[in-house]
Amino acid sequence: MKNSRIAIITICLCWLGGATVLTSSAVEAATTFAGAVVGIDHEQRTITFQTSDGQTWTLPVADPNVLKHEQVAKGDQVSIEIDLSERITKITKVSAHHRSEAPPTLDDVRP
Repeated sequence: MKNSRIAIITICLCWLGGATVLTSSAVEAATTFAGAVVGIDHEQRTITFQTSDGQTWTLPVADPNVLKHEQVAKGDQVSIEIDLSERITKITKVSAHHRSEAPPTLDDVRP
């Protein structure tokens, strides 16, 4: 009887702990934007970014290693993730096949 009570209490505590982790993960949610790098200030640890709809933002980088990881440069097409504190948490270069290019037509493929 005593062992079953301990098991039930342990299960309840684990369930509550899991719910807390899920809740805290939701608080750290990021928003993703696509656009281009307009400028990089390594000293200030900021990136100036132009969204695909033309807005320009200068945002701090949450971790300076983000800049080193992707080796981004001015003019690169990128996708950025921004946390709730408006800091860039992730930056990913967008390759040519991810951009919205028109697919080839049959006339382009035929000899």
